[in-house]
Amino acid sequence: MNNMRFLGLKLFNLASYLYLLVASLFLAGDFYRQNADSVYVMPAPFAFSIWGLIYLLLFLFIMKSFFADETLNDIIKQIGLWFPISMILSGTSVILGTTPSILFISLSLLTLCVVYTNLRRVGSPRTYRAPFSIYLGWTSIATIVAAFTVLKANGIEELFGIEELGWSILLLTVGGLIAIAFFFLQKDYLFPLVFVWGYGAIFAYQENELIRFITAAFVIILLFIMAYGWLRKK
Repeated sequence: MNNMRFLGLKLFNLASYLYLLVASLFLAGDFYRQNADSVYVMPAPFAFSIWGLIYLLLFLFIMKSFFADETLNDIIKQIGLWFPISMILSGTSVILGTTPSILFISLSLLTLCVVYTNLRRVGSPRTYRAPFSIYLGWTSIATIVAAFTVLKANGIEELFGIEELGWSILLLTVGGLIAIAFFFLQKDYLFPLVFVWGYGAIFAYQENELIRFITAAFVIILLFIMAYGWLRKK
């Protein structure tokens, strides 16, 4: 990749980030808020403050890329267009505020998976992976929330003979198991820590006992295995 094209990629990253920021802060509709209270997997409002951390870490990563060393330049080349595409998809999902939003946030999740896989392939340091671990973790939870919000908004109370509560328990369980597997396979503490944050917020916001039991159980399990993993490294 020649220098001009490489600079163009970095500028495109910055432009995509600004699009995500503007879309999220100024253009997002109230579609999700209108249907929030009736969704079993909706976390407490404070949980969404994690976006502030994500925006900050992404901003620092992008700014550092303009003064990058050889290691960071290799990382930027490896993740290529997948990174800006994920931000564009994420920003678009909050603007649409309609049923198609679930498609865009799901595609954003998939592109982030590609970004993270490429980061692992190139052997990037943990400091460079950190923004994407948190971004990927929260987008995973946001995708679950968005799916149920869209279904509820369209009046769908049952799918394949299973009601919303059943699907909520199933997807929360699958999400928690993915977080556990991610920790053991990737040795990444931040991704499961995001699930601790998100599931803790769901526990704090929901009144259904089954939902509270599932989320509390995974918070405890994730904290235990992370603490155990950290102590074993000492």
